[in-house]
Amino acid sequence: MSVISITQTGNAQVKGKFTADLQPRSGSNATGKANLELNGDQKLVKYTIKGTGLNNITGIAISQETGTGRAPDVVTIRSAPQSGIEPSSGEREIAKGNFTASDFMGPLQGKNLADFVKAIDDGKIIITVSTGPYPLGEIFGNVTSGK
Repeated sequence: MSVISITQTGNAQVKGKFTADLQPRSGSNATGKANLELNGDQKLVKYTIKGTGLNNITGIAISQETGTGRAPDVVTIRSAPQSGIEPSSGEREIAKGNFTASDFMGPLQGKNLADFVKAIDDGKIIITVSTGPYPLGEIFGNVTSGK
């Protein structure tokens, strides 16, 4: 569950845990899970993304639905060299790290973590893992409030 509170100085503090079940596109058997945790005091988002059945990962991104049928990236989690990220036979961690509002691009550029949480609450934030055979995303899923 997300929490946005306003401090006495008027600054927004954001806390929450979010998840995404990453489902495969037609023709793939890959799956995945993403966990994000926001901490208002540190003003950052920690993430862990795991996957199975993925080979030649070319990128991992967080995108935002805009209502136009497009979902531009708002955070690039990982870009791979042309040869791709190493293959995956069993479930394994494919990305772990953190980002801040200063990493936002596209529709969230110049915005803050409260705007990111609102987009999650509105069902507009998507995580996509792209591979060589699936350049538009082999697995993907909406980020929702979770445990």
